[in-house]
Amino acid sequence: MRLALYAHYSGSGGVALYVPHLLREIHKLGFRICFISNSPIPQSSEPELREYCEKIIERDNTGYDFAMWQQALAEYDLEQFEELLLINSSIVGPFYPLEPLWGRAAASECDFWGMTDNDDLGLHLQSYFLVFRRQVLQHPCFQTFWRSVLPYRHKQTVIGSYEIGLTKWLEQHGFKWISLFPQEVIHEIYLNRLTVFEKIRYRIRPVGLPQNTTILLPDLLAESGMPFLKLGILRGEGEMQSRIDRALRLLEVSNFPADVLNELRMKAG
Repeated sequence: MRLALYAHYSGSGGVALYVPHLLREIHKLGFRICFISNSPIPQSSEPELREYCEKIIERDNTGYDFAMWQQALAEYDLEQFEELLLINSSIVGPFYPLEPLWGRAAASECDFWGMTDNDDLGLHLQSYFLVFRRQVLQHPCFQTFWRSVLPYRHKQTVIGSYEIGLTKWLEQHGFKWISLFPQEVIHEIYLNRLTVFEKIRYRIRPVGLPQNTTILLPDLLAESGMPFLKLGILRGEGEMQSRIDRALRLLEVSNFPADVLNELRMKAG
């Protein structure tokens, strides 16, 4: 059996249309889904959520996704499952079928995997989409990690302690991981796309490459087959309008349902 834990939060309230769209695609893969929300769930949203989710947990807004996953994991016996997917509502998609990605991960003989990595403060998998195989789920170190999770109030503390910490903790216990769309490959594409003048300038005065590719290079990720887009780009979180426009163009050429696309357009910026 396969288990997926979906961590949801909406600052404006409600459940956006892109959420059940993604749940439907996860459900098609044969995952049992537990939906955990740090924000109130309107009664109008519950019937569709229950169509795909076997369990719904509504909780106070304490802690981020790791605290939410921790609470949901306490509801299950991981001995029953071959695979665990941790996912959160910070991503919109998928734009491409998800099932082929499992084939790519299987070819690598890894123990756990994700979509993208980041080397800020140490190389690690980004936590919006993580898949763990049975050998990880069965190991005592996995349970030890989740018992240690605290409901921190600051996002950067969660990233440092848990997003980065989980990759490093499992590495220390001998587990291998891969990113399906590794930062170094996206960086190589980025450098190859520079104009001749930009390449000369880069050689003379090297500057840091964009670390968070999900936010800074979403178009290159999409070209490479990345099936998700970070919702934060559409909200303009710390980014310029040009990136919002680029994200909208990526959505418009996808096969997203019209009602989902229209709602995302309204949220943009």
